[in-house]
Amino acid sequence: MGQRTTLITIIIVLVAAGGYLLTYAQRLSKTTEWLEQMSGVDDKQATKAMEQLVAQGSSVYPRIAKHAQNIDAHVRRRGAVVLGQLGQPRAAEVLMPMLDDSEPPVRAAAAEALGRLGADDSASKLAQLVASDTEELAVRISAARALVSLAAQTAVSQLAQALAYRPVVGEDQQDDSWLLRAEAARALGATAAPEAIRALSDELTGDEEPNARVRAAMAYALGDGMTKTGSPEEGTAPALDALIQAAGDEVGDVRVAAVNSLLRVSWPREDSDRVEQALTQAQSDPHYWVRYAVAPES
Repeated sequence: MGQRTTLITIIIVLVAAGGYLLTYAQRLSKTTEWLEQMSGVDDKQATKAMEQLVAQGSSVYPRIAKHAQNIDAHVRRRGAVVLGQLGQPRAAEVLMPMLDDSEPPVRAAAAEALGRLGADDSASKLAQLVASDTEELAVRISAARALVSLAAQTAVSQLAQALAYRPVVGEDQQDDSWLLRAEAARALGATAAPEAIRALSDELTGDEEPNARVRAAMAYALGDGMTKTGSPEEGTAPALDALIQAAGDEVGDVRVAAVNSLLRVSWPREDSDRVEQALTQAQSDPHYWVRYAVAPES
């Protein structure tokens, strides 16, 4: 009886092992297929393959890391995207050198991937990319977006430089530099550093920013930064001046952002009258969402 039981147990184990090996072989085959599709010319098919690879988790990391060093720039870019989405901290070792890749789309993808991974060691290099006037705009935008996630106070001076970047463009040219300034504003707010608050305040009150979306981003960023400082007691005047000025901006979305930030921050008692006055005026603002920000229940 004992021998029979042992034999049955061995058979069950072998069957289970065989099933596992079959499943593993099938998964390996599918992984190879997805990697081939990721390397193909069909962008739609490549995107679906990338999604499938990410769903496999850390097991595919070694093969993705190898693809990220492919001779084809399209494959390198896709590899960088997948590495960021896999969430493996060790991927930073592969992604950091890619910030110096010869192709801008690869550098941009690597920058955003490092931000997703929270790779603090990349902050210095990302800050250099943000501030570089000779770097492709798309790369600078991606680097700034990564710094939003990293909230690196060491990057404040470079982000402030990017916030003030306004290139001269022809009348027939589209100026996408506002995207860089908006991401730089968000990154400055994320740091909550006093120098960042000052840079945002100065730019918002300077009347030099032509794009309302950037002005709104700066107003929201001031709220983010001031909120992170806890209960600010010192150095609040520039930020408050900037937000009160923005609360009277000609564009409604900027006023919404300013009012939202005025409401979020725990202002010092001596500033309460100015804040209350601005919020009272907002209650009769012609823009619905400004009024809603002040009194959402109405």
